[in-house]
Amino acid sequence: MDMGRVLKFYRKEKNITQEEVAEAIVSPSYLSRIENAKTTVEEETLALLFNRLGVNYYEMKSNDNRVRELLFRWEKPLLNNDRKECEKTYRELQELVQPVTNLELQAEYHVKKIRACIILNNYDDADYSFRFLHNFYDVLSTRNRYFYFKHVGNYYWITHNTVKAKEYLEKALSEYSSAHLNELEKADMYFLYSLILYVEQKETLSFTYAQESLLIFQNNYKKQQCLKLHIQLGICYSKLGDATTALSEFKKARNLALELKDAIHLGVVEHNIANMYLRKRNRSKAISHLKMAITHKDKESISYFQSLSLLIYVYYQEELLSECHNYLTNHLEVAKQLPNDNIPMKEFWFFHSFLNETEDKWEAYVKNKLLPILKKANNTRDLQRYSNFLGEYYQRRGGYKKAAAYYKLAIKSNNIDMY
Repeated sequence: MDMGRVLKFYRKEKNITQEEVAEAIVSPSYLSRIENAKTTVEEETLALLFNRLGVNYYEMKSNDNRVRELLFRWEKPLLNNDRKECEKTYRELQELVQPVTNLELQAEYHVKKIRACIILNNYDDADYSFRFLHNFYDVLSTRNRYFYFKHVGNYYWITHNTVKAKEYLEKALSEYSSAHLNELEKADMYFLYSLILYVEQKETLSFTYAQESLLIFQNNYKKQQCLKLHIQLGICYSKLGDATTALSEFKKARNLALELKDAIHLGVVEHNIANMYLRKRNRSKAISHLKMAITHKDKESISYFQSLSLLIYVYYQEELLSECHNYLTNHLEVAKQLPNDNIPMKEFWFFHSFLNETEDKWEAYVKNKLLPILKKANNTRDLQRYSNFLGEYYQRRGGYKKAAAYYKLAIKSNNIDMY
């Protein structure tokens, strides 16, 4: 029986032996039969066994209807990334969901809890839910299997496991049924899947899913989601070499971000618009948009330093060295506090070394730090940018052998995003 399986799961979670739970209630062998669904058991006996685990069986059993109601109500804030309502419902469910709660409801709670953990940035809290669902996946309904695959795919995407994310999202795609779920769920799933496809360099397919997702969100007047889709479509058009249409998509995103007063996405949009103007070799406009990008971003974020490093790069190309030095000096202390295992910080420290240290020192930094992280991330655009940057540097100084080596690397890394 299901409650026997639940009893076994929670007993193991608490590291309590069968002998300890069974003492003076049933024999350990009979408890084993209960836990493995090989016999039936009186509810009074079950209540005593759960009580041994510190669970009031009868009190908690009466909450099932309220749990069912809250789980259904939870779907809307989970879909809309509504942090406040998501957390409010989560806290209430935490109090109500107990070992004696209906097993299907417990499983549904843990499925939706995975999504809540993503929204609330509590990734460690999802570990217990993964363990629970590993044991009780078989009780999930078709509808909840869809949520399971989607939310687990979302979890792996957020934790940078693209292979696993794609595997689970494709399972969610196969489980989706319009008879059981509204079309906004489909749009949300398509958007996430389009992001994964883009990372896998399947830009055309990514574009197709993003377009379909955008159409659904537009028909439902979901401006926040449309904002994200315009950014994604802009990136796809950029990758496909259509800078003009990409710029148009980014401008649509900017208008929505301004309307929604969404500073975070406004910073992202301004950065991407700057990239498009760099593609068109309009550095003055690129500088203007990068300066706007950093005004909207958190100064202590990696995203901020991504825009800052690109701004310093453009200033150097314009031979505005005093501006380069000012930005480097003014951000030095903040940079020291941030993790250095990412591309934007590697770029910042490269320019700091390049403009302040001897050639042998920044050369070593390029070979040992900057190029390896770009190659590992398969970041062909930035790899090409810095290869050309260094090739031009050595060529101006008559170092033709080194210049040729970097130009060769740039050609090898050839990507449509070159500017």
